[in-house]
Amino acid sequence: MAEKTIETSATPHITVTECVGDLVVHGTGKQQIALRLQENDTVLEQEGETFTLTTREDCTLTCPSGSTLTIHAVRGDLKIKGVQGAVAVSAVYGDVVLRNVGPTVLEQTYGDLSARQMMGDLQVQSLAGDARIRGVAGVLSVGQVGSDLKIEEIQGGLEAEQVGSDIWLGPPFSPGATYRLNAGSDLKLRIPTDANLSMTLRAGGGVRSRIPELILEEVEGETLGVLGAGEAILEAQVGGRITLQSLEWEEGLPLDFMADLEGLGAQIEARVAEVVSEMETRLAENLGRVDSEAIRRQVDRTTEKARWKAERAAEKARQKAEHAAERARLRAERAERRWQRASGRRSRPKQELTTDEERLQVLHLVEEGKITPEQAADLLAALDGR
Repeated sequence: MAEKTIETSATPHITVTECVGDLVVHGTGKQQIALRLQENDTVLEQEGETFTLTTREDCTLTCPSGSTLTIHAVRGDLKIKGVQGAVAVSAVYGDVVLRNVGPTVLEQTYGDLSARQMMGDLQVQSLAGDARIRGVAGVLSVGQVGSDLKIEEIQGGLEAEQVGSDIWLGPPFSPGATYRLNAGSDLKLRIPTDANLSMTLRAGGGVRSRIPELILEEVEGETLGVLGAGEAILEAQVGGRITLQSLEWEEGLPLDFMADLEGLGAQIEARVAEVVSEMETRLAENLGRVDSEAIRRQVDRTTEKARWKAERAAEKARQKAEHAAERARLRAERAERRWQRASGRRSRPKQELTTDEERLQVLHLVEEGKITPEQAADLLAALDGR
C-alpha cells in the first residue's frame, strides 16, 4: 500500500475532482495531508495551500481538522469524519457517512445517508435512499429523499420539502425555530411533555395523539395544537397518518427501533440463506476437484455443522429481538396507565386493542417472508384502529 505525506497549514483547501472507488477522509490535529492508496494511479497537485486530488481507486485521506473540502464525484462510498471546515459534495454514487463534520452541502447522493454531530448547517438536496440524521447544530434542509427520513436533535430548525416514505422526528424543538416537513406516507413524532411547541398538521390518514396535555382542534382541514408557550413551530403535511407520542413511550430506545424490528426477522433469514448458499457454492467447486469419498464426507459434515451454527445464531438474534420488543411493550403499557391516570380517560375496550399474540403472528409472517415489513406496519395500524 502506497503512502504519501505533505506538510500543510491548519486550514488547507482540498478539492477531489474524482474518486473512482471509496473515499475516506479523516480530520486530525496534525498539519499535514496523508494519502493511503492501494496502487499509484493517483494525481495530487499543490498550489500554495490548495490541493487537487484525482484517484482511480479506493483512497484514505488524512488532513487537518480545519480543512475545507470540495468533492466533485465519488463513484463508491464516501465517509468524512472530524473535518470542521466547510464541506461541499456534488455527487456520490454510493452511501455517505458523516461524523463530527462542519457545515455541509450534499447535492446528489444515490445511496443512503448517515450523519451525526454536524457542527453547522446540513443541506441535502437530493438523496435516493434512506437518511438517518442525529445532531445538527444548525439548520437541516432536505430537498428530496427517496425513502425514509429519521431525524432527532436538530437545533436550528428543519425544512424537508419532499420525503417519499415515512418520517420519524424526535426532540428537541428549539424555541424560535421552525420545523416544516412534507412526507408521502406517515409521520411519527416523539415530543417531550415539557415541549414549547405550536403545531399545524395536515394528514390524509388523520392525527393520533397519546399526549395527555395536548388538546387538538380541527380547523378547515388542519389539526392545530399547542404545548407550553408554543415558541417552536411545527408544520407538517403527509399523505398517511401522523402519530404524536410522549418520550415516555419509547424511553431508552433508539428513534427507529420499532420500525427496524419489524423487518429484523426477514433480514436474519435472508442473511443466513446468503451465507450458507455462498459456502455451499465454494464447497461444490472444491468437491469437483476431490476424488476421495472420505474427504467428501468430511466436507459434508463441515457444511452441516456450519449450517447448524448459522441457524443457531439466527435463532439467538430472533429471541433477542423478541425480548427487546417485550420490554418495549411493557414500557408502553406503563406509559398508557400513567396517561390514563393523568388524563382521566378510560382505555379502549379490550377487543379493540391489538393483542400480543396478534403482534407476534404479524412478526412471524415477516420472518417467514410471507409479507413485507411495510405490509406488516399497515396491518398493525389497521388492527390498532379496528
